[in-house]
Amino acid sequence: MLILFLILIMITWFFMELAKRIYHIIYLVRISLLFDTINSKEDLLFLRNKDFEYVVAEIFKRMGYRVRMSDHFGEGGTGIILNDILYVQARKERYQHLMEIEQAKKLAKHMRENGIYRGMLITLGDFKNNTRNFCHLNVIKCINGNQLLQMCKDTQGLGTLPLFERF
Repeated sequence: MLILFLILIMITWFFMELAKRIYHIIYLVRISLLFDTINSKEDLLFLRNKDFEYVVAEIFKRMGYRVRMSDHFGEGGTGIILNDILYVQARKERYQHLMEIEQAKKLAKHMRENGIYRGMLITLGDFKNNTRNFCHLNVIKCINGNQLLQMCKDTQGLGTLPLFERF
C-alpha cells in the first residue's frame, strides 16, 4: 500500500511539473506576441512588473544574448542575467521618475557579491546625474525609457527563430 501511495505521489508531482513547464512556455509565447505590438512607452508602462521584465528579456534574446531570469537579485527582487556575465535590473517607473543612486549601489553590491563586474540598469524614466556618474565608475550601463523603446523597435520582428530554440 505504501509503494502504491509513493507511486501516486510521484505521478502527481510529474504532472504538476509538466503543467508548470507548459504554462511557462505559453507565457513566453504570449510575451513574444505582446512584444511585437509595443509601439510607445505607454505600452510598456501599462505592463505588469513581471511582464515588463520578460519583455526586456525578450529584447535581449532577440539581440542574441543567452538570457536567464534570476529570482534572487539584491534585496529579494528579480533580475536578468545575460550570458552569465552581465546583470540587468529593469525597473518600471513613470516617465518623470529619475533613478536614485541607491538603486545603482544595490546593483553594484549584488554584482560584487556574485563575482560579476558588469551591469545594466533599465528604467522607463531617466537617471540623476550622480547616478549616471556612479554607474560609469562601476561599469553599469544606464538605459532610459527612450533608449529602451528604441531597442524594442529595433528588435521587433526578429523573433523568427524556431520556438523551442529560444528557451
